[in-house]
Amino acid sequence: MTEEATNLADTVILGPGDTGAGPAAEMLGGQDVAPAPDPALAPAPAVRAGAPERYELALGGMAMDAGLMAEAEPVLRELGLSNDEAGRFMPLAQSLIDRTADRTLQDLIDAGAQQRREWLDAYRADPEIGGARTRETEHLAARGLDALGFTAGHPFRAALSDSGFGNHPDMIRAFRKIGELVSEDGFARSTGGPAGSMPIEKRLYPND
Repeated sequence: MTEEATNLADTVILGPGDTGAGPAAEMLGGQDVAPAPDPALAPAPAVRAGAPERYELALGGMAMDAGLMAEAEPVLRELGLSNDEAGRFMPLAQSLIDRTADRTLQDLIDAGAQQRREWLDAYRADPEIGGARTRETEHLAARGLDALGFTAGHPFRAALSDSGFGNHPDMIRAFRKIGELVSEDGFARSTGGPAGSMPIEKRLYPND
């Protein structure tokens, strides 16, 4: 078969301008689509030579938490840090942890102090137990505590004072009511004397 005949046969079989891609090429607009890459054949992330087979790091003299270590290790490997180089970051990490813990604790202390002030202000503004009746309320509430056995120095009184719950209006109201009931029976307090200018928590819940 001559070259001319061969070219003619190609033209008849494929048609003018046919690429031989077949129906798939027509369905996709006549453009060949490259196959998707196989993830299994993708190259692994480059690891620099300095990274050890396993990092052994400590925070504050104690081995790092396994979960934290699992999160940190890929980053350390990507940076190519040796175990010694990675260990130099540990004091900084410990400092950040300590600062965060201190700040969190201080926030809790500040929030507790703010809550105490709000309860105390609410008590003083309450027309039933505060205002002009503040002194009377403090006397009756202390009498109620005595009647229940929570005399001066009792751990329960200390807990009320230390936690700030002794400033809660409902707590004061409850002990005042008890004090009113025992007063009708002529119950005498175990300790006496003027309250003076002592803070409310000391007058209601003395620890000594």
